[in-house]
Amino acid sequence: MEKTLTEKIARARQLLGYAKHAAMATVNVDGSPHNTPFLFMHDDALQHIFWGSHPASEHSKNALRTGQIFVVLYDAGARGGLYMKAVNAHVVRGAELEEVLTVRNKLRTDAGQSALPASYYSSDGPQRLWSADVTQLWVNGSRRDANGNIVQDIRTEVTAADLLE
Repeated sequence: MEKTLTEKIARARQLLGYAKHAAMATVNVDGSPHNTPFLFMHDDALQHIFWGSHPASEHSKNALRTGQIFVVLYDAGARGGLYMKAVNAHVVRGAELEEVLTVRNKLRTDAGQSALPASYYSSDGPQRLWSADVTQLWVNGSRRDANGNIVQDIRTEVTAADLLE
């Protein structure tokens, strides 16, 4: 039985609350797809997605070149997910770095790890913190035939307000 939209939104809310990783799709210079798992972070309003990455990583170069990413937060066992389109992907600096570092370090301390200093993500550090602006959100579903076989993947657009209520 297919979940209702209300159930799909509730499932996406749950994922936002506990999922630690997501998949990020970018496009390589030659136009081929590139997909990378990453530590998923977002702001409280679900307007921005954050991640840490080495600047020479393929997805980092792609995100910087195009400014665009596509993220999937999914739990196959529970049949629910959230798709996110984001633009303006960039390395955070200055006050924005401090804001994103607060989000990152909360995850670390909640996991019993020590906080990282801003220098870890600065020009001499091994990684950078990145941000992208969320522009669209969808929950996923499917259309099934009389035998219960999936015949079509369906995405229903939702808003951040739908997911944060």
